[in-house]
Amino acid sequence: MLVRDAIPSDAASLIRLRRSLSAETDFMLHGAGDYNSTEQEVSAQIERASQLRTSRYLVAEHDAMLVAFLGVMGSSVPRTSHAAYLALGVLRSWWSRGIATDLLKEIFRWAPTAGVTRLELSVMTTNTRAIALYEGLGFRFEGRRRRAYMINGAPIDDHLMGYVFDTLQRVGADQDTSWRASKA
Repeated sequence: MLVRDAIPSDAASLIRLRRSLSAETDFMLHGAGDYNSTEQEVSAQIERASQLRTSRYLVAEHDAMLVAFLGVMGSSVPRTSHAAYLALGVLRSWWSRGIATDLLKEIFRWAPTAGVTRLELSVMTTNTRAIALYEGLGFRFEGRRRRAYMINGAPIDDHLMGYVFDTLQRVGADQDTSWRASKA
């Protein structure tokens, strides 16, 4: 399994992956047939992520096939530039093989170098496997959004979860605005 940064030419493969994920599980934002981004749009998303210090787009690849992704969306707004939102998807046939853990551990390694001191995500309350994974890696429950999704006519809540690095150290030339996070 190769975990690597996505590149714009991965767009078609990412679209296939996202459509497969949407068709095989109700735990994704998009339902079956709802993911309609174009190659140009996905390519541009990857390019934007590569240009923002606090964003990153990872993929997991096996035999030239993408089996998982992890999008990390940071902010260019100074007051929130220390935080990044995560979106993760793993093909069902690849569950329980440590792929999500590998993707997240790469982000834990990278985040301090990018000045990210807070990671956040939302996960459907019915996705107990994902909740256990996130909690096991140190994410904590921070809130609940009631009726966040409507799936097959039924309302589904979600948990807001966050991971906050315990310590901060100033780094770089600009000591006032450049920070590195570390887990104590």
